[in-house]
Amino acid sequence: MKFDNIFALFGFPSEDDGSKKKIEAELDVFKETPHFKLGMFNKLIMNGGVFSKQIVKFFAKSDSELDVKGIDDAGEYMMYTRAWFWIEQVQLKKKEWKEALKQYANEDFIISLKLSINYFEEGEEFEKCAHLKKIQDFVEKSLVK
Repeated sequence: MKFDNIFALFGFPSEDDGSKKKIEAELDVFKETPHFKLGMFNKLIMNGGVFSKQIVKFFAKSDSELDVKGIDDAGEYMMYTRAWFWIEQVQLKKKEWKEALKQYANEDFIISLKLSINYFEEGEEFEKCAHLKKIQDFVEKSLVK
């Protein structure tokens, strides 16, 4: 990701006056927060299916003899593996994680958790399922009723 291109969209000066470095540092700090990690997990799962379908459609059109099932499986594996990278960091005993999960307590987030549990059940990765289920239970208890 080229920050210069992003900052240019918001009218930052082309010469470095220190503001870019400050924003980059703040962004690096934000990337380590529970909110960012939960958001990345949810976004990957919720948008991953659409992206995967677009990729399969593209390859199917370009080569009609191509085994699109293999591409679909690989895309699904990559999506859930990367989403796991973010959600495995949840520590339910820590206050900051509990607060972040309460803010993410909605039906879409629960769907992301359930889809992930289902995926890892099929691969018999039960340790991952157990971790996700604990998170799901906490989020469901936190839903505003």
